[in-house]
Amino acid sequence: MFHYCAYNLSIRSEICLPEFPCASPGNGLEVRFAPAARATEQRAIEWQETPWREARFSFPDIGRFLVRAGSEIIITPDPGADHGVFPLYVQGMMLASALYQRDFLVLHASVIDLNGRAIAFMGPVGAGKSTLASTFLARGRGILADDNAALELSGEPFHVLPAFPSLKVYPDVARSLGHSDLVLRPMHSSQAKHAQPVNGAFSVCPLPLKAIYVLDRDAETAVSELSTLESVTELIRHSVPTRWGVSGHARHLTMCASLARSVPIFCIRTFSALSEIAGIAERIERHADRHCPLA
Repeated sequence: MFHYCAYNLSIRSEICLPEFPCASPGNGLEVRFAPAARATEQRAIEWQETPWREARFSFPDIGRFLVRAGSEIIITPDPGADHGVFPLYVQGMMLASALYQRDFLVLHASVIDLNGRAIAFMGPVGAGKSTLASTFLARGRGILADDNAALELSGEPFHVLPAFPSLKVYPDVARSLGHSDLVLRPMHSSQAKHAQPVNGAFSVCPLPLKAIYVLDRDAETAVSELSTLESVTELIRHSVPTRWGVSGHARHLTMCASLARSVPIFCIRTFSALSEIAGIAERIERHADRHCPLA
């Protein structure tokens, strides 16, 4: 049995989760196997809000996952499934589902620590969220989360929980930013990205969220502030469970609306070439200093 901590949550797991830091045993979330079952025939996601918070995932040639009440992740492998892929699903979709069941708003975003302020980059797959986070890491900034960002909305200011000390980056991008190949670790043969440990640059305490930047290659201007309605739309589009095509419930809509009213959300034109990344990072730093002061 392995014991980890991520998102301030104690995790007890039957499988190794290599991106998560080891921790002392505690009660929080359990990851375990169920006996192998018949082959999964089609991809499916079933989301049940009440009376039990359950999410069920099915992936052909991999298996089934059940996330229940924010406290259990149960893996039922397909016969002959490659068990090396299970950590990717647990660390990603399944943990995001468990966090949502625990009443966190979970954004598809990377988050950096900019002088004690949490600044999030939100957008679809391939928009450059992890690349920007790795860019800020190279500039000496801290990392709070990559891919899934969990927000505590119970009291203002809203805070982002520390995820785990790793980014997912393409090796050529990491090299272009000055990171050494020696620190990169392949995650699985199916993944083009590698894991990049952030170690001492990981922010271990929750930080107040001061701004969200939506990355958009088709943006008409370099940076523009979104209206409340536009902000709600983007938050719904890039959060759990609606980012997976699953209908959200009233609780989800309420969380998105609350965040949109409280935190400024900007649209920023993202990069099309690696040579543009440094300039975008500088633009974000200047913009955040003007619009999101430390006080």
